[in-house]
Amino acid sequence: MSMSSEATEGEERVTKASVEAGGDQGLLNLLTDDTVFYVGGYPKTFSPPAQLTLPNFKGCIELETLNEDVLSLYNFERIFSLNTTEEKPCGRSKPALTQAWVNDAAYFDGTGFAQINFGEESARMQRFEQEVKLLSHNGILLLLHNGNQFLCLAVLQGRLKVYYDFTGTLVELEPKDHSSEFMRISDADPKTIEIIILRSSTNRIVVRNNRVGLYTHQFTENIPSFSGSYYLGGVPQQKMPAQLKKLFPKQGSLKGCFRNVKAQNSHIDLKRMASSGVSFGCNSDLLVAREAHFSGQSYLDLSVSNVPTLRNNFYASFSFRTEQKDGLMFYHHDQDGVCQVFLYEGHVVVRAGNSEIKTQKTYNDDNSHYISIYNNLNGLRLYMDDVLEKSKEGIRLDSRGRGGAASLEGSTFLGGMPDQLGTNLTGCISNVFIKRTTNPQMVLNLLKAKENVNVPLNCPAAKKPQQIISAQPKHNNKHKGKNRKASAVRSRNTRGSCHGEPSHQELRATHFSGSSNSFERYEAPPTPLSHISMELRINSSDGLVLYATTRGRSGAMMSLGLSDGHLLLLLDGGRRKVSLRSRRKYNDDQWHTVFIKREGEKISLIVDGINAQSKRVPAGDPPGLTSNLYVGGVPFALKVPGSGGFIGCIRDLLLNQAPAERATHSQGTVPCFQGPLLPGAYFPGLGGHMIIDQSLVLGRDLEIQLEVRPVAASGLLLHAGMSPDQHLSLVLSHGEVIVSVNSGTGDFSTSFTPDEALCNGHWHTIRVMKKNNILQLQVDTVSEHRVGPKQSRSSGAKQNVYVGGVPNGIPPAGLHASLPPFHGCVRHVTINHRPVMLSKPLGVHGAVGTQGCPHM
Repeated sequence: MSMSSEATEGEERVTKASVEAGGDQGLLNLLTDDTVFYVGGYPKTFSPPAQLTLPNFKGCIELETLNEDVLSLYNFERIFSLNTTEEKPCGRSKPALTQAWVNDAAYFDGTGFAQINFGEESARMQRFEQEVKLLSHNGILLLLHNGNQFLCLAVLQGRLKVYYDFTGTLVELEPKDHSSEFMRISDADPKTIEIIILRSSTNRIVVRNNRVGLYTHQFTENIPSFSGSYYLGGVPQQKMPAQLKKLFPKQGSLKGCFRNVKAQNSHIDLKRMASSGVSFGCNSDLLVAREAHFSGQSYLDLSVSNVPTLRNNFYASFSFRTEQKDGLMFYHHDQDGVCQVFLYEGHVVVRAGNSEIKTQKTYNDDNSHYISIYNNLNGLRLYMDDVLEKSKEGIRLDSRGRGGAASLEGSTFLGGMPDQLGTNLTGCISNVFIKRTTNPQMVLNLLKAKENVNVPLNCPAAKKPQQIISAQPKHNNKHKGKNRKASAVRSRNTRGSCHGEPSHQELRATHFSGSSNSFERYEAPPTPLSHISMELRINSSDGLVLYATTRGRSGAMMSLGLSDGHLLLLLDGGRRKVSLRSRRKYNDDQWHTVFIKREGEKISLIVDGINAQSKRVPAGDPPGLTSNLYVGGVPFALKVPGSGGFIGCIRDLLLNQAPAERATHSQGTVPCFQGPLLPGAYFPGLGGHMIIDQSLVLGRDLEIQLEVRPVAASGLLLHAGMSPDQHLSLVLSHGEVIVSVNSGTGDFSTSFTPDEALCNGHWHTIRVMKKNNILQLQVDTVSEHRVGPKQSRSSGAKQNVYVGGVPNGIPPAGLHASLPPFHGCVRHVTINHRPVMLSKPLGVHGAVGTQGCPHM
């Protein structure tokens, strides 16, 4: 915390308190609901410790920050002996020395924006410049607008982006070099960002970072005239262009500092501009990243030094928030051994050396919890939410119980590890503190991590807590019909509470899941195919991207694939094979432009317009390809060597320099989303489904469990069986969860409607159990059951189990005749206690993403 004060004698003092208490206790965790903060003194009803029994302060105080949040003393709860309407506020004295950033910058706190007014000048050239220190990884730097037309400078996943809409279509500009280090701007280091608009003989836009050109684009159409005002650091919600709302929900507000803002070469005084969420002065302490959001496929490799060893009073603490039952949160390895903190079935488990403590309660409730770990020669102590956990030997978990590899000594990981990407945390971690042997003691700045693997350094807001209600009394089965009607009435009240579509969808982009179940097929153009271009975003080191052949006897073939991250172009014209391998790797989860060109007896592979390679093609080879083109992979029936598809996204496919027609067949593809995916399978509601089992016998006892995060309130979730008198169906109908079963002796069902819709953005657990003739449905912690007709002794045939929908040939049973396909995500499926690998289903039809779920 920092503040400035001016006593009665007129001397100004800036105070930043740094006091460390004795003893081995860790950080003081103050909860806002339990803490009172007095400024300038204290009321008579409060009795402070003897050391603080001092007279009240006389003079002026200005609070500046508390944990990087700007404070105002006018946002008080109560006042004592102070009339704020009559007594004039203190004026600020001008600083004796002007320090760059500290005195002359503006701090944008991530909630607002500034509206910059500028005068009319020459329309031939416009130049907008600002120095920035950015913390946010996503948001709008600058938005120029003219009616429905706009030009936007933004940051997305920490990288500088340019978007525009001059003709009713949103376009993202391509940078000169995707791999340039100057593309990354969200590191709190100072950068000069400028955009120059040229209107002369050529219409051109240039974007530079520290005078290095990153974007240069020449327009065939006229660039609109921008005048009057523009927005900086965010946009008011009512002014946000509709095309940008998917990329930047709400206001697209940034957290960071701005200085030396110039428009048309004129300096802008931000203090005179209309703004919200902006204060003045940017101390370096403001530019600290305290929190991070992990996706289950991400982690931070932290840089820590001067830390006591595990046996010498090691202390670490942090806050976390998650709905996940399992996941690695913290790993630290030093010369004394390994300290790990992870979730196991919702319980927090801490292991340090040979000691282990497992919490009695579970903590995967999507609420913030504070964990403190102490370890020394006397043993291990664990505090959960400031309460000492009783030391009790926990269950040794082999999957995480291995000793740390010698190569990892000196490493500290947060949110997971490189070799445990399937078991890393999905959730938020904040306020990470590790006690050091030297002062000052500070919360770790996560911006300074040695390596950040797909971790945004801000957490989504906590979801609204579900209302706690008492369990509904069980009803006699003979009244079931009445209960169903009441349930339907309740369901109508939950219809409007769906969370909505997943956010941050890439425009015009398709995601491929990396198997023979995920590909698109295109008809070849009328003329032989000799030019192919596309944009690629690659998430796998190997896999097939393109495959095409020639009709007739020649058997010519061309493929583009990945080999250890390198792009590999193969051409086999029947005489001799030709191959081109890119010099660098491109599996970096960034967009790259790839161009394949066949001209005469030469074939070329060009990446990002600058990395070009060519080879001669044997004379007599066919001049182009004339058969179907497969994108993202090939069907299993083609038997192409190494035909497993790649994992990643493709957009803007051009064939012979013309946009590709719509794919004639698409399987296992879904829209592409920005950012890392969460574990699970995604169904976009377009009719796709997958087969996950082929051995379910409906006449026997069975148990099916899955976790779902629906986007829509209705949909066919799971189905088994081929006929109405042999089926099991699990459906969502206007918020109601219904399971019905018929194993040959008659249909019976049960249902449950939660007070809050399942499509609220949370994950929900659904369990279906059938034992003899009792059918039980459990949704999260509430269950319903129904007694059906006596079961036949004949167990029946084995049935396929479908998720997300059913094939067209299966006759509808009961309710799902009119239900839409399921739209949402599914994970953690078990059938009769056997886990199902959704990433490797037995079959896929239509639009299904098997490699993960987008964030909500």
